[in-house]
Amino acid sequence: MIEPFPLALLLSVLVFVGLRFIIRLKSSTLISATLSILAFSFLLPDVAGSNNVYYWGLIPNENFNQLDALRLHIFFSSLAILVLTMSFLEIILLTRKIRLTKSLNTSTSDHIPIETRYKTVFWLIGLTLVLLSIGLASGFMLDLNNVDYLIVKIVFTVMAWITYMTTFIRMRYFNLQTKFIVRYSFLSIIFIMIAFFVNI
Repeated sequence: MIEPFPLALLLSVLVFVGLRFIIRLKSSTLISATLSILAFSFLLPDVAGSNNVYYWGLIPNENFNQLDALRLHIFFSSLAILVLTMSFLEIILLTRKIRLTKSLNTSTSDHIPIETRYKTVFWLIGLTLVLLSIGLASGFMLDLNNVDYLIVKIVFTVMAWITYMTTFIRMRYFNLQTKFIVRYSFLSIIFIMIAFFVNI
């Protein structure tokens, strides 16, 4: 039997992939990602011992406790994993599109320009970093005896942010070539993955 979290992640990714190929608009990726995130927020199982049904109802207030901090940490970290997965799928499609364009074998069913694709990938990676940063910040609200794993996550999150912002500045002001944008975006994804899966 599949555990609740992997099942929620799988179903949300399937929603993203399905809508991604059904919707024929330039903004299809962003629409699909938004609907997938909404589906995931409903499907994600809550922390044991919580009286709430959904994570999205969690708002820090004067009654905020350790359980709420744990829920906040898990929710944003889980959302970051989902968006990271979507970013990885999109960067694969972007790489394929670039190769087809270079070989002059463009698909008639794919009308989305390369520029739109890499901007979308860049947006998704940025969203992943924001979610991961919120998840890390909420981790400091937990009463932990050992925070070494948070330090590792912080180091690689900072490295991902540096790579991301360097790429953004060079893309915005110095006309960075598409192939370098793809490479730096992929490097950001690698740093984020390490931040997730080292001492998770």
